[in-house]
This record gives sequence, C-alpha cells and structure tokens, in this order.
Amino acid sequence: MKSDLAGDFSARIAAYQATAEHNDRLFAEFTAMTWADADRATHRRHVEAGQLGFGDPAFHALWAGLLATAHERFGRLDVLEIGVFKGQVISLWALLARIHDWPVHIHAITPLAGQPLPRFGWWRSVLYRLSPRFRERVKSGDFYAAEDYEAIVRAHFARHGLDFGRVCLLRGFSTAADIREAVAKDRFHVIYIDGDHTYDGARADILHYAPKVVPGGWLVMDDAAFDQPGTSFWKGYETVARACLLLPGLGFKNVINIGHNRVFERVG
Repeated sequence: MKSDLAGDFSARIAAYQATAEHNDRLFAEFTAMTWADADRATHRRHVEAGQLGFGDPAFHALWAGLLATAHERFGRLDVLEIGVFKGQVISLWALLARIHDWPVHIHAITPLAGQPLPRFGWWRSVLYRLSPRFRERVKSGDFYAAEDYEAIVRAHFARHGLDFGRVCLLRGFSTAADIREAVAKDRFHVIYIDGDHTYDGARADILHYAPKVVPGGWLVMDDAAFDQPGTSFWKGYETVARACLLLPGLGFKNVINIGHNRVFERVG
C-alpha cells in the first residue's frame, strides 16, 4: 500500500498540467504543505534565519513527496546533489530519511569554495563589457562569496542532529576529470542538478550525469522554469531552461514542476 506522501505525490504527477493556473496552484499548495509539517517547517526556518540556501519553502514538500515515491519504487536509494552551497538540500534529505526510516545514501559533488566577483568594480565593468562568458556568469548567478562552506554545512547538519560524515562527498567541480572518474560506475535514483547555471555548465551536467539516473528514476533541475507558465514564483534562468531542452532526447519526461524546480522522470 502506498504511503500518504508517495500516493499524494504520484496522484499530483498523474494530474499534472503545464499551465499557469496549475503551476501557481501547485506552488501554493506545496508551500502550505511545508509550513504545515513541523519538521520541514523547522528546517526551512533555520535555512531562512541563517541565510543557508535559496529556493522556496515549497521545495521541502517536493523533496518529501519525491523521496517517498522513490523509496516506494526502489527501496534503498542513492541520491546525488551537484552544487551543495550551504547544505540545505542534502541536510533535508538526511532529515527526511531519518524521520521516515528510508535507507538513503547521499552523494554530493561540490567545490565547497566560493567564487567571488572580482574585487575591483572597474575591472568587473571591463569584464562585463568585453567577456560574454563573464556576462553570462553574472546573469546566471554564478558567483558566491568566499566563505568556509564545509564548516557551514557541517554546522547545518549538526543543528538538526545529523551526521555529515555519512555523506559521500566529492569535493570539486562536476566537470573535473577526477570527479567524473570517481562516479564513472555509479548510478542514482534521484539526481538534483544545482551547479553552474551558465548554458555550457548546465548542458555539461545534463549530458554527463543525466544518463546516470536509473530507468524510472528522476532528475530535478534547479532554476529551470524560465520558459514555463506561471506568475507566482521565481522562474530561474534562461540558460538552464534552454539546457533542459536536451532531456527528452536523453529519455526524460517532465512530469511535474514546483516553482523553478522541474522534475524529469527517466522513461527511456
């Protein structure tokens, strides 16, 4: 028998329509579901109070429903996030796994290092005028302050009584040869791509990592709803949405969208 979370999420996928009305309604409903659940709400409030991540509260309910559905389908889960930032998603995965007693093995690929903008404003202006690559990185939110990200993520896990040491962490960029070699034989039930948001970066992650999703599994793309209908949520970046056009050719179907997070199931 399906769990409530899995049954509800599967029913929403079955009824999904890619219309503005439906996307806006789902975004509101998933936001309400997050705040109505004490554990998810506590986690999200901590994220917001400590500026420990971006996204929307609705995504906490999305992850609860998706992991429940994945667990029902596959049992033990291998899940991967590309681009951890300050640990919002992987700590939520660990929390949900503990609460629901789901066997979830969390993998993460991230440099755990900032990529700050050039220090001098005049040099930034020159680069912006002369470098298309720099302009695209600015427009796609590809710069982050220099902070001790590993310490932040570890503290984030500790705040919720979670063990960061159980995460299979690959420290580096998803495009690096050593990182790709380390996961060459790995396959995943769920992958969340939230790394480089330039077109080339998103395209590279899709082409290399989407084939690692097992048939029947899911790929979730962050900041990917730029070309999707709806008026009540941030839609993300054109570059990422454009890269998502590759996914049908790789055997993926867009089964539901919650805000700017788009969920693709591997059907081929």
